[in-house]
Amino acid sequence: MLTIIAITTPIFIMIFLGYFAVRSQLVPSETIAGMSKIVMYFTLPALIFSTLARMEFDDVIVPVYLATYAIGSVLTLLIGLFISLKLMNKSLTESTLKGLGMSNSNSAFFAYPVMLLAFSDPPTASFAMSLIIENILILPLAFVILEVSSSSEQGLNPVKMAYTVLKRLIKNPLILAVTGGVLASTFHLALPAVIDRVLVMLSGASATLALIVLGGSLVGTSLKGNTKDICFVTIGKLILHPVMIAVVALFMPEMDRNLLLGGILIAAVPMMSIYPIIGNQYGFRSLCASILLITTLASFVTLAIILSLMGLT
Repeated sequence: MLTIIAITTPIFIMIFLGYFAVRSQLVPSETIAGMSKIVMYFTLPALIFSTLARMEFDDVIVPVYLATYAIGSVLTLLIGLFISLKLMNKSLTESTLKGLGMSNSNSAFFAYPVMLLAFSDPPTASFAMSLIIENILILPLAFVILEVSSSSEQGLNPVKMAYTVLKRLIKNPLILAVTGGVLASTFHLALPAVIDRVLVMLSGASATLALIVLGGSLVGTSLKGNTKDICFVTIGKLILHPVMIAVVALFMPEMDRNLLLGGILIAAVPMMSIYPIIGNQYGFRSLCASILLITTLASFVTLAIILSLMGLT
């Protein structure tokens, strides 16, 4: 528990600084939307691109792990979407955001530090492959559904809807970053030193700025009225996602135990810190911010339990 607290305390400090800055009117609340765009269009794409571009895929790819993490994550997304859409009678857009929150982990800024401390020999390959699945499969899949939902709400015909979805996806900075990173890695492209330095600087600002934006987004946010939604996604992320990875692994060929435990641990951490920023693009910033806050708080308990069950504490 002390290990988990030591890792997550800086995260909460950044969130508190953002909250304090807006609450005290040191930073006007209307600037949060602009800061969100900086994260979406500059710092996070730089982090994704530089991370994928530096990977040697031939050294880290384990097909059985990729299949296990991909299937488990997609099932989690679809289960969350289905329950929210059919049983909770929510819109397709809101349901997709909930499914995304359940199935996409904060691998870079939460899972990886926990993994380094939890394992004597950290399975870094599981982190790399999970990052690939999250950015090449889960995020694009969620964005496709979100864009289809957004286009249908505008009353577009199927042909125009497909065109609009494709155009938005092509322009999506996260999708562009993933595509560029994969191509750079595949063809072993060496970036000019100046460009590489710029990417490093932007990447370093990604987590901090995203968490500050999150804190600022929480000002004026009330948990009243959406407690059921928040608990639903929190349980889905911290419990359903790792359970689905473990269940899918039972039906797959045997893999290295540490690799599998690494995948379960990655699935058991809260969703990515830009979750509210993505939600903001579709009108659900406050809900997503509340979900992320409660999920991160609850992870203190759930991670300690999971680490104990895996024999890592």
